[in-house]
Amino acid sequence: MTHDPERHALRLDSTRPGPARHVWQAQFPWEGTRLLETFQTLRAMPGPLRVQAWVSESPDLRGLLSGSLQAQLRDRGQPGTVRVRSAYKPGYFWLSEEVRPLWRRLQADRLSVQYPLASPEQPSRFLQELYPLAALLEQEGVTADFQPGDAASRYTAALFRAGQEVWRGECFVPLHNRPSPDGRRLPSPTGWLRVMAAGELVYDRPLPTDGELCWDWYCEVVMPELLVLADRRPGLPVFRNLSATLHVSEPDLPLEVLDERVSMTEALSEELYFGTLDALKRHRGVAHQDRSLQPGRIVPVVCSAPGQDSRVQVVLDPWEEGTGPDEEAAGRRAWGRDQGSAPAGQPDRPWSPEALWAQARAEAGRLDLEWRVLGHSVNGRPVPGVLRPGSAGGVLVTGGQHANETTGPVAALRFISALAATQRPFAVLPLLNPDGAALHRALIQLNPEHMHHAARYTSLGDDLESRQRLAEPRFETRALVQAAQASGARLQLNLHGYPAHEWTRPYSGYAPYGFESWALPVGFLTIVWYWPGLEQEARDLAGTIARRLGQEPDVVAHAQRACRASAAHVSPPHYQLIGGLPFILMERPGMLCPLQVITEAPDETIYGQHFAMFVRAHLAVCEAAVQHLG
Repeated sequence: MTHDPERHALRLDSTRPGPARHVWQAQFPWEGTRLLETFQTLRAMPGPLRVQAWVSESPDLRGLLSGSLQAQLRDRGQPGTVRVRSAYKPGYFWLSEEVRPLWRRLQADRLSVQYPLASPEQPSRFLQELYPLAALLEQEGVTADFQPGDAASRYTAALFRAGQEVWRGECFVPLHNRPSPDGRRLPSPTGWLRVMAAGELVYDRPLPTDGELCWDWYCEVVMPELLVLADRRPGLPVFRNLSATLHVSEPDLPLEVLDERVSMTEALSEELYFGTLDALKRHRGVAHQDRSLQPGRIVPVVCSAPGQDSRVQVVLDPWEEGTGPDEEAAGRRAWGRDQGSAPAGQPDRPWSPEALWAQARAEAGRLDLEWRVLGHSVNGRPVPGVLRPGSAGGVLVTGGQHANETTGPVAALRFISALAATQRPFAVLPLLNPDGAALHRALIQLNPEHMHHAARYTSLGDDLESRQRLAEPRFETRALVQAAQASGARLQLNLHGYPAHEWTRPYSGYAPYGFESWALPVGFLTIVWYWPGLEQEARDLAGTIARRLGQEPDVVAHAQRACRASAAHVSPPHYQLIGGLPFILMERPGMLCPLQVITEAPDETIYGQHFAMFVRAHLAVCEAAVQHLG
């Protein structure tokens, strides 16, 4: 079974208005319209009808579509029932919308769920799709057990009260096996229409969702041209910017537990970004876990347009023919704009690059420290640092390597005064990826609750950490290497973050390929990397950090709640608990410093009190680690 996006397209073209820019556009009719039209074409049937549809829409729009289908039945004089379910996370919505009223009415105290086992390669795929059901059940005072079932496309569930079964039911899971950009073939969500007449199945076919049509069109029309362009530029970035702007009727709504939300618009953004990277890696023979590929900047923006036709525009701006990034030119373009001020009061949201630069420079002046621009980004933005130079035993503090992880830069700035109060040499680089930070600043104006991994990497499309590992000290990495050398750093405090809510790629296996461990939040997590021979020192350091974090009760409570919620939906966890908090310890040769502490706050999309809490958690780890050095 394949979907043909061109069959549904009202307008589909690829134009080149000039010798440089490529533009692709398409438009598709809303899946709700296609559902109603499909049902309207079905002939009259004897007996009462049972109509079931699966669409990728919000609960409100699904309710409206259910009413429209019921109106069609009335107009025909046809008795029947209608149920419109969610095509995205169908098991979670079935249980939270339809089964929850039952467990309340029946006063059930336990829910048992069997989830589909789609393939041996993804044994927990549909267990994760149920997330955050365990947290919802905990909130309702209902215990749960989740077990793999014997069906590839069906959830079954049973309710119990005092050990006695009081209800049993099942839910079909519509799936479409599709090729992913990395070359695998995997089940993905699809829409569906199923009609039964007098107990007999008379119609049972897929109905592609809006997101599917847009994604399939992108894969079949745009990606092949990107690969051709990649062949013309071996060893160079494929493009300067690749922007994809979509308006689709897909769900984007908060859930009532934790900081969770269901957003197919965000998931489609993630597919466009990482799927493009995956396709280019596969084409160039690069391993999928490699983060050194430099294709250029990919910027997807997917906006919710409830009940509207889908509109897609992809624009490619190439590098000049035969050219690539020029570090000297970037330095000459240096912005030098450090005007701005830090927000007053407790930090509760991301700061702009200009505010970060201004505050860092002000701290250097106030504390009689050295302020130095150590490098520039590809687009010419400065990468400044605050330093107290020294030859040995120093501390390197870095933030903003992944610019959509927003609490680290603020915490790095706030730690400068604590370091200045010691006699230890140090260097603080609060914002390693200013190009990404500027992009993130723009993207959150459009979708403030999205993760925006487009801002994670640099303007070249690579991860700074991989550039450093490959001994390529260019652009932003030059600043990192110079800071480590200037401070004689023995310890790096590398302040990071990760998604605050579930991270999915529904058309590429559901869990984000290569980042499966980070799909569900587990609270504030600490990683300790160490050179060979330093394992015991690393373990002692982790213990010191855990004891200090234990003095932050809100951080501990948040992490423990998140760990309980996620552990029910993955197996096994990728972390160990030290003092009741998640840690990862790993030997890592080749780092800039013998010890590196990486803080991981679930801060992507966080604002308000939780933002301030995670800044405080970063600072607690930094304080403990520096004190541990003695």
